[in-house]
Amino acid sequence: MWFDMKSIVLYGLLSIAYAAPAPSPSPQLHQLSKRAKLGSFKCPDGNVIDEEDVRRAFNECKKHDDSKVGKYPFPFGNKRSQNGKTVAVLAGIPATTKLREFPIVEGGTYGKGMPPGKYRVVTDYANGIGNFRGVIQHTGATIAGGYAACKRVEPEPQQHDCDDGKDPKKDDKKDDKKEDKGKGKEKKGKKVAARGEDLAPGLKRKMVTGAICDGVTLPRDDIGSAFHLLKNHGNYEYDNYPHDFSNKSGGSDVFPGVTKQLREYPVIQGGTWTVSAEPGRFRVVADDSGKFIGVMVEQGENNFMQCTLQTEGRTRRSSRTHRAR
Repeated sequence: MWFDMKSIVLYGLLSIAYAAPAPSPSPQLHQLSKRAKLGSFKCPDGNVIDEEDVRRAFNECKKHDDSKVGKYPFPFGNKRSQNGKTVAVLAGIPATTKLREFPIVEGGTYGKGMPPGKYRVVTDYANGIGNFRGVIQHTGATIAGGYAACKRVEPEPQQHDCDDGKDPKKDDKKDDKKEDKGKGKEKKGKKVAARGEDLAPGLKRKMVTGAICDGVTLPRDDIGSAFHLLKNHGNYEYDNYPHDFSNKSGGSDVFPGVTKQLREYPVIQGGTWTVSAEPGRFRVVADDSGKFIGVMVEQGENNFMQCTLQTEGRTRRSSRTHRAR
């Protein structure tokens, strides 16, 4: 029996998560998927915009079509005047990328009739939702040169608190023993769900063994570690990920027949994506209930293709390539 994308059960995937850094993609692939990261931003006037305020404005912007909240969201041309020349306000964004802006309100959310203030979140129009692209400050009248980019405040590295008298190594060993006991319960010759993950009732036990994405084979372990993080974390807990995916590219469904709200998370070859690395081209996709939907690959800016899933001797072939609007 062939399984469609809504019924394939991803099991045996959640037990493996890697901490090793992923191989660096080529510069061309970096350019395809490079996105700004959410965080706190320091603006040219010296004011630091808190990450929660940025996130709130970003999420509100995604809810609305242009000019639905007063005149916002409003198209943003990403241009300013410098020494008699026109340059980009936010560097690194292709000139053909359409952008829009939405006011950032410190401690609140912008609404119709409110003064917009001088700070803006900037997004693109990808997939009908929009990716975060940066934060800008209004520096003067609404003319060319009236905006300047704000700079992301890099978070300080986290340090382990060892002042409580506990030996972290001993704690780690205890955790390892617990995991080993769990593994010992697996029956010989049978594939069982990891960490007590329930299989969908009524479905045959089929395990996803990998995915072929634009000629690249992603093994089960890489997909599984990304799926584990996607399923167990809310949107934007890791900078820009996980985040919603509209299932639309160029007006067509990337995963045909899927109607639920979807979310995506980067899949990294040989490791697990962290905020310090580029997200790369590959994404695991689940619905809002945490059910595995599939894997997709970015072939150009916001141009996604469904990957070919491999399941215990069978292959579920992808459909076609879709271009984002």
